[in-house]
Amino acid sequence: MEPAGGAVKANRPARFYRPVGCLECRMTGYLGRVGLYEILVLSPDVKLAISENREIAKIRDLAFREGMKPLRISGAMKVAAGVTTLAEIFKVAPPIEHA
Repeated sequence: MEPAGGAVKANRPARFYRPVGCLECRMTGYLGRVGLYEILVLSPDVKLAISENREIAKIRDLAFREGMKPLRISGAMKVAAGVTTLAEIFKVAPPIEHA
């Protein structure tokens, strides 16, 4: 998974988890909800790009260069922590677009 601004590097988790059902989760393997967040900080450069009506792809690339993490990366961090699974992240988070 790479944003357009460059590769995202992270250590591979020691283990991957898969959902195992129980009565409490109605045999789904999931219980409760966890948020995935993609936060765009309105830096002076991002504000300027928006005010100049630049293409969304260019604004996104700028945001990635300034440290914004895509939803799938946020999800991957939760997978590494054992909070959810890759299958669930692929189901709910859109692919990272390349410009």
